[in-house]
Amino acid sequence: MNDFEMPYEVLEFERVLKKPNSDPTGLAGYFSTGEILLTRVPARLDVMGGIADYSGANVCEGVLGRGLAIALQPRTDRTLRIRTMQIGRRSLPVETRIPLDYFETGERPAAYAEVKELCQSMPLSSWASYIGGSIFTLLKEEAVPLRYGFSLLLLSAVPMNVGIGSSATAEIATIHCLQTYLRLNLSPARLAQLGQVAENQVVGAPCGIMDQIAVTSGREGRLIHILCRPGRIMGDVEIPEGTAFAGINSMVKHSVAGPYYTDVRIGAFMGKRIINHHRSRLGQPPVNYLTEVSAADFQSQYRSLLPEKIVGSEFLAAFGSHDDPVTTVQPDGVYRVTGPAAHPVCENERVLAFMQALREACSGDDRALETAGEQMYLAHESYKSNCNLSCEEVDLLVEYVRRRGAAKGLFGAKITGGGSGGTVAVFGRVDSLKREVPLIAQEYNRRTGLVPDVFEGTSPGALQFGAVRYRFGGEGWGSHHETT
Repeated sequence: MNDFEMPYEVLEFERVLKKPNSDPTGLAGYFSTGEILLTRVPARLDVMGGIADYSGANVCEGVLGRGLAIALQPRTDRTLRIRTMQIGRRSLPVETRIPLDYFETGERPAAYAEVKELCQSMPLSSWASYIGGSIFTLLKEEAVPLRYGFSLLLLSAVPMNVGIGSSATAEIATIHCLQTYLRLNLSPARLAQLGQVAENQVVGAPCGIMDQIAVTSGREGRLIHILCRPGRIMGDVEIPEGTAFAGINSMVKHSVAGPYYTDVRIGAFMGKRIINHHRSRLGQPPVNYLTEVSAADFQSQYRSLLPEKIVGSEFLAAFGSHDDPVTTVQPDGVYRVTGPAAHPVCENERVLAFMQALREACSGDDRALETAGEQMYLAHESYKSNCNLSCEEVDLLVEYVRRRGAAKGLFGAKITGGGSGGTVAVFGRVDSLKREVPLIAQEYNRRTGLVPDVFEGTSPGALQFGAVRYRFGGEGWGSHHETT
């Protein structure tokens, strides 16, 4: 049996599933009485590390109480029927259908570019690139023949584009559900990798693998330490007793598929290329990841080599390529290099200092709570000054936390994920978060007119949760929870 409470999204699915056939808000018109398989994946909170993941940094991530449940039922035709519903508020379901034949070219799987164009050709159904793209990626990469389609229902309590890993949540939920149904027994690393491939190749977002690993392998009540070279779980990180992390949504939309995130990533890879060019002239081996360079060496040996900004055509003429397979240098683009390269190098060391401070706090040193929080403030400042990936609204939320400070039980705050809006992570004592975060939300609303969501709590990752099978019998729907 599981040792956690059944997540809200699963309970909501069961409530809707058991509605009578006469209720139009139920699922009688979507699912038959055949077996249904359900998996559930949490949203993630980027506590430390963020965009440094694609430069090979250490990162430290949490799993939130909100998540996404996905239910699958086999069909007898070759159609993927996909419906998504937002829960927690009244909203209209959105549905699309994808013939499996669209995933093939002759006798072979289609190219990623073809499926990307298919999923994104119609703005009203572009959301399906996360789901359809994940299904296609699994079938293509694992060479899985699929004779018949299935109906998929997504019940999500995770808002899109707010910086809590909504895309990874949808991708991993889809892949995990399908691979469980097909009994593929893929490793956690492979699940996360397939999610990243779907996002890079079909969604078109040049993300690292941090989010996919966090929501796959994260554990309730713990943080997860990942070394993104390219993606190795180093272990759990204990949260000091009496403290917790929460997220405050600025209500400013962000997207890792947007130009600001992409340009910062390109700048970081340009910096690595220039550093390796210099190292080759000295007879030194190249670095595979920018974070293999220490902050001290970056400052003393390499920073002066990097241009503050460079035109894409000038960089290409001098260095040929920036060695990043998921982004493209535009010849007429202007890219910042020094700041985007400095950020991951220093962030990597901040993450290590943050985790060490948490360990010291767990051993009884309360002063280390403030040390951990200070690393969060420094990370936020680097997003802002080195990467230009913050915004006025997010800065305001961080400042509200800083003003209250340790005297009121709040230790640190920072922007999360791809930046440019989205969610602020807050670290504090449990009772202080319950008391102060609603007051911060009210103060923010008075200043901006925006009403922020608050993300709190923690829940099991995809693998910790497992799966639930529903079967219809004489007494209606019954369930069996399978854990790994």
